Amino acid sequence: MGATDKLTTTIDGVEYDITEFMKHHPGGDNMLILAAGRDSSVLYHSYHRRLEVADAALDKLPIVSKNKTRLPSEFETPLWKTLKQRVNRYFETTRQGSRGNSFMYLKSLTLIALTYFTYYLAIIKGYYLLCPLLGFFMAVNGLSIQHDGNHGAFSKNYYLNTIAGIVNDVVVGGSSLMWRHQHVVSHHAYPNDVVKDTDSYSNFPILRLNPALEHKWYFNYQHYYYPLVYMWLGISYYIDDVRAFLKTKYLHVPLQPLRPVDYITFYGGKLIFSLIMVVTPIYLYGWDGLWKYILPVELIGGEFLASTFVVSHNTEEIHYNYDGGDWAEMQIRSSANWSPHSTFWWLVSGGLNFQIEHHLFPGICHVHYPAISKIVEKTCEEFKIPYNSHPTFSHIYWSHVKGLQNLGKAENTQKPASAQK
Repeated sequence: MGATDKLTTTIDGVEYDITEFMKHHPGGDNMLILAAGRDSSVLYHSYHRRLEVADAALDKLPIVSKNKTRLPSEFETPLWKTLKQRVNRYFETTRQGSRGNSFMYLKSLTLIALTYFTYYLAIIKGYYLLCPLLGFFMAVNGLSIQHDGNHGAFSKNYYLNTIAGIVNDVVVGGSSLMWRHQHVVSHHAYPNDVVKDTDSYSNFPILRLNPALEHKWYFNYQHYYYPLVYMWLGISYYIDDVRAFLKTKYLHVPLQPLRPVDYITFYGGKLIFSLIMVVTPIYLYGWDGLWKYILPVELIGGEFLASTFVVSHNTEEIHYNYDGGDWAEMQIRSSANWSPHSTFWWLVSGGLNFQIEHHLFPGICHVHYPAISKIVEKTCEEFKIPYNSHPTFSHIYWSHVKGLQNLGKAENTQKPASAQK
């Protein structure tokens, strides 16, 4: 990206010049540049609970072109307005910020310390039986630290958010840049949409995670072989990130205009992680470093990471390819909670056991989800919308297996949302 390049984004049919605003955006430039060169209406509405404040800033930006009136109907619904009003009132009443707090910071530092202590014992000292535990801790870093950081929810401090996000690059082995495109731009905006959500089709034709995908005979058995696919998640991210970076496109999602810091973070992160998790074990133990150290870390960590997040959007009751014209209802119907009373899962999953709340309010740190879940559940009851919640992880996991079985059937076929209109 050149110093003189103009950056624009479209929100509700109006194209704005955001070049100068990059320097002043309250959430930092990492979040704002995601909007550059694309329609960012969903990002705008999902990250700004106090729309009047955001609109006031938006009105000051130079307009490049204007096509239609503001606010598409999917964000004007009584459901979404009520949810925002009630959640805003909660934070005002309790006098809390919606980002991370001292507990979040302490939890994160403790987790990183445990991860590197386990790394020292498993890799440096050679206690290879601890490698699966190291894989578990690495996955939890992805769920509990980088996830909030790359959503801009870890802290109200831009630099702390950036550091938390880079945990993906140097601890987990992924890429914070690619993750923001895959997860924030694509998945969060359009969950379970076979065209717009990369998570819906990225495993095809190995797995069928959306009924709008073409059926193949072996999908009838995917509820048996899926664990073999899940365990390769970490390794596949490591490779696919490089491919996407070189193409400047994550599947169907074009990458943002790349800055020098993006190149440094991407290649620097890959280099550091490779030295820590690939070069060091092989240097110390030869090819035993691959079989006894690297693979147990990556395969166990990948299995846990995939199993933890995939269950929340692929169970028996989940809705696919929603086209009901209400953004908030789409998020609720396409997500499911689990273990809502478990402190363990709340801490380990980074609040993803409150998936409904997370998808409605991605800019809120997960430490607040247990409290606002009561608000969301009550509102869903009032609006007569199913609030999908499973009592335990084992319960939702079994529902996920049965969901995979259903998705594997040829008769379970659906048109994409765009084709339903």
